[in-house]
Amino acid sequence: MDSPPDTDERGEAWRYGREDRAARNRPWRRALRVVRRRALAPLVPLAAPLLLRGLSATWRVSTTRGELQDEVLQGPDGCIAVLWHGRMAAAAPIFRGVDATILVSPSGDGDLARTLLGRLGYETLRGSTGKASVEAIRELRARLERGGTIALTPDGPRGPRHRVNRGAAFLARATGRSVLPIGFAAAPARHLSSWDRFTVPKPGARVHVSFAAPIPPPERLDDAEHERFAAEVQRRLMAAEAEAHARLGVGVDW
Repeated sequence: MDSPPDTDERGEAWRYGREDRAARNRPWRRALRVVRRRALAPLVPLAAPLLLRGLSATWRVSTTRGELQDEVLQGPDGCIAVLWHGRMAAAAPIFRGVDATILVSPSGDGDLARTLLGRLGYETLRGSTGKASVEAIRELRARLERGGTIALTPDGPRGPRHRVNRGAAFLARATGRSVLPIGFAAAPARHLSSWDRFTVPKPGARVHVSFAAPIPPPERLDDAEHERFAAEVQRRLMAAEAEAHARLGVGVDW
């Protein structure tokens, strides 16, 4: 599959995002999501953590620029770690033992994610990265100042896939912390039919983690700087993903 359109290509990229959102928001799709969420809600928090822990214990994990895991991801100053929404399962090994707070959508899907992440041992904070409240920003800053890490998916919670929203720039500016892009590749792996093609590495899979150079917080928050920052986050994330796949000797799975 070709890589997604670049955010700077306004015409095709805009149509791609608009058509993707329109398809997901058809009435029957919305109704199906509600039914699926209600059916799975009691089961996922019980089964998924056990399954993920068992699976991840069999994965063979390697890293590129692994020193950034100690110096930045688990460093004393904290950071804002960003990864694509579809890589959350593959990220489990590197976040194990990290004092991480996951920013969770206030949507219905976020209810399920909050319960699941809580059972996996992560702290969560409800809020939209684009419209975080003063209280949420204050809490995020407090958690960073104690040496913790904030993790978010800049194309979540509903896409479009591999499209960076403005939340990372907003939070970096508000908290004064750098953004650490992290790319993942897994082989063999299963890709779900969800909008993010959620990646589940198979038992015994090789998982490669590519840490990109941290991005300092923006100096201002006008529209031009938002766009520049988002484009740079996307560029480094895509480059890290491509590098991770190359390290495993497999083609990118976009």
